[in-house]
Amino acid sequence: MALSTVGIAQDKPQLPDAPGKAVTQKLCNTCHGAEIVLGKPHSEDGWGAIVADMVQRGAKGSDEDFYDVVQYLTANIKSLPKIKVNIATAKELEAGLRLSSTEADLIIQAREKAKFKTIADLKTIPGIEAKKIDAQKNRLEF
Repeated sequence: MALSTVGIAQDKPQLPDAPGKAVTQKLCNTCHGAEIVLGKPHSEDGWGAIVADMVQRGAKGSDEDFYDVVQYLTANIKSLPKIKVNIATAKELEAGLRLSSTEADLIIQAREKAKFKTIADLKTIPGIEAKKIDAQKNRLEF
């Protein structure tokens, strides 16, 4: 499946294709998936501090490699768009909140009875794990 412009695939999020992607994956994937950074933007100084922490924890690479990683992350990791839960389609809920099609349908059915006002409203829907909602709480808009 093709990626959206915000870097979300239905199966697994992917880093944007841009110079520095390969070295970022190479250095970061030794401890965790590089995709962990998606939707978590930082300034250049912020990414620099995170990369410095990686080095302190044992990440191996050249100064040039780490510089390239910071530049790549600064330029390419942007905030993911908000999901308007009261008007989003099932597909938008599924992809944007990483839900199954069944869970997305449950949200649509529940909002037909009453619009959502808070995250707590979503957590009351039977069949949807609260931890999935919590994981995307910063992306929700009511």
